[in-house]
Amino acid sequence: MAFKSPTWILIASTLSIGLVLQFASAKPSHAPLQDPEGEAAEEHEETPMEIQMERVEAAMRSLRRSVRKPESRADSLSHVQECQEGLLLAKHLEPMMAANIPEAERPAFVRDYRLGMVEALEAYLELERALLEERDDDAKDLYKKAAGLEDPAHELFTEDG
Repeated sequence: MAFKSPTWILIASTLSIGLVLQFASAKPSHAPLQDPEGEAAEEHEETPMEIQMERVEAAMRSLRRSVRKPESRADSLSHVQECQEGLLLAKHLEPMMAANIPEAERPAFVRDYRLGMVEALEAYLELERALLEERDDDAKDLYKKAAGLEDPAHELFTEDG
């Protein structure tokens, strides 16, 4: 009765048409960006390093919320695993900034980068252990420790740090 009246049919039809028009006029998300003068900007293809680091950052955002709640421990463990996998895959990659380092200093720079990745992996292993042992307060502190490694590492190993 309520939804078969002409008024409800008119409202539903109007809403449906509005949604169709909104989606039809929306620009596709894969369209190239445009600069202020209307020229298409170059599309940036992500490097393997960027892909892994974005993976870690996304997992960290989720982990920040889940680690606060003991009932979300399984989610936290999944996010920690995602961070560990991203770091492990990125560890063998050479930071883009290495190309800007004088050749004589480059091996030490890359070594320091890998040592930083090992330190980050160790922090996530400690966090994982705390979660598995249901030491929730320790897990919160270890999350902060792991998250605190990001900014100093970016300052040393990225151009935008």
